[in-house]
Amino acid sequence: MFAAKAKVFPLHLHPQALQIVEGKRSDFQRDDGMIKPINIKRHSVTVQHQIKDGRGMTLEDFRKKAEEAGEALGRQMWENITAVVTEAVAETGNEVKVKKGNLTQEDLLRMIEAREHNFDEFGNPTGTLVCGSEFADEVKKRMEEWKDDKEFHAKAADITRRKKADFNEREARRRLVG
Repeated sequence: MFAAKAKVFPLHLHPQALQIVEGKRSDFQRDDGMIKPINIKRHSVTVQHQIKDGRGMTLEDFRKKAEEAGEALGRQMWENITAVVTEAVAETGNEVKVKKGNLTQEDLLRMIEAREHNFDEFGNPTGTLVCGSEFADEVKKRMEEWKDDKEFHAKAADITRRKKADFNEREARRRLVG
């Protein structure tokens, strides 16, 4: 079940979060200081199995039903997170509209510029662009076309350098709680 859920909503795409152990409400604070509520909802799915002649399930039937439940839970979680992200994008104006099949270098550079970047302990960017499979295929295709475009790569590297400086400044301002 968990493997099937992870196929639909891979673990590396889950937002970093502290576990909420009690209650049905919580909140988080955005970078701009606004406190946003989180209404915790229970996710559930129903999986049915037709029993024939009073016989139970085989192990293969059980595996299929567990996979079906995992995929359904993964879809629910994915729909929930994408709805929250879509709302945040609309609210903050960090939206880049691209016509299908018409991705330009400027569009991709605006997408890179619009998001907040984090870096690992070695200074490597850690972010992930989450998008639909059709758009992901278009990005891959365009990146292959632009692989030798030095001006484009220089602009992207400049954005990454500025985002790294922003990250370092943000991390230096963080208050350590003891």
